[in-house]
Amino acid sequence: MPQLFPYLMAATRGGLALIWKIVLVVELLGRSDGVGFQLHLAFQVFDVAALLAYSFAFIGVVQLIELVVLQPLERRASRWRRSGVAHA
Repeated sequence: MPQLFPYLMAATRGGLALIWKIVLVVELLGRSDGVGFQLHLAFQVFDVAALLAYSFAFIGVVQLIELVVLQPLERRASRWRRSGVAHA
């Protein structure tokens, strides 16, 4: 399992990016509310301020998940590597 962990973390990051893209597309095409719909509406009416606000808020949420959930998990799981290098 320790050898697979870097690959699992890379797959988790890739999956997170893919999931957010799918959520935006589904909201864009099939919903009358949500971030994807609001982005599409702002794009249609050339509301650059709203477009940037929704985009930056969405990027902030994804970054928060990365910094609060994924990076601490990766640090904790790969702690054994740093201790092994210090003794060598």
